[in-house]
Amino acid sequence: MERGWVYVLVNSSMPSMAKVGRTTRQPAERVAELSAATGVATPFVLAFEREFADCIQAEQDIHAELDRMGRRVAANREFFRGPTADIVHIVLNVADCTCPERPSEPAASAADLVAQADQCLWGHDDAFQDPAEALRIYRLAASRGSVVALERLGGVHGVMSQKSPAGRRRALKYLKEGTARGNYYCYVEMAGIYQRDNHAGNFVKAWAKFFRERAARQCDDVEAGECRYLKALRRYVVGCIDMELEPAHLAELEAVADTLMTFLVIVIGKLEDPDERACLAGALRWIYERVPGARPEWERQKQRELLAPWIRGRQPA
Repeated sequence: MERGWVYVLVNSSMPSMAKVGRTTRQPAERVAELSAATGVATPFVLAFEREFADCIQAEQDIHAELDRMGRRVAANREFFRGPTADIVHIVLNVADCTCPERPSEPAASAADLVAQADQCLWGHDDAFQDPAEALRIYRLAASRGSVVALERLGGVHGVMSQKSPAGRRRALKYLKEGTARGNYYCYVEMAGIYQRDNHAGNFVKAWAKFFRERAARQCDDVEAGECRYLKALRRYVVGCIDMELEPAHLAELEAVADTLMTFLVIVIGKLEDPDERACLAGALRWIYERVPGARPEWERQKQRELLAPWIRGRQPA
């Protein structure tokens, strides 16, 4: 860890561009040094500065997000395109909030940041629900190498930006980066975007890639999480029914049919919204009636009485 500053500099000779760097000295000294160089026509102006307990990590996090947004002018330069206010806003959103008065405190791990962001996104435990803060923390986690954070970023942006082409593009950019780095669950979020677009072709392709890549190279880090695979299958069946498509991955569904049906019954029992309950009940009936092996396997289970009302299409008393 190295205590120092992250700064944003602007120059009238380079409009719509800013330099984002770090220094262990006072930022004003660095500005004077850069402005004295003979290669610049006009002096630099300090637009923003912030002290960090670990300025190296902070700069890396900020540059990673600016790179991800396509702002960097050249790969080996610290110059980024965009209005100064936008650049500073990105810096503030991504910046590590470690208190300068506690420089010995270790920076949170990527996994810890994802857990913290999940709490903010859903308002779990004693955390206030704050999607904007959750996105900021997810971005920081992604800059530290979390492929799960990329999945979350793509999913949240996909839902929040349904009527925004720019937001949709950003969501897909996060998800494509996640798939390139081995997180096949990003295909699940892609399928959700294509479902909302009513783009059946891309919906089918995204799910095909998910099942194929998961079968080829399961990753413990990506699989971590309660009922992760079952939640994905629930979205697959519900999405196919919504788009009036015949699910093509019956073998995958049959392999976990009993567990999946039990999971759906438990989820249905916890839902309060009647429309959501009806939606999942429809998915449950579909699996029971169409997935080979689901009916005899379930009927051997002790919980068959719990399923019966849903199969008959009515809610238990």
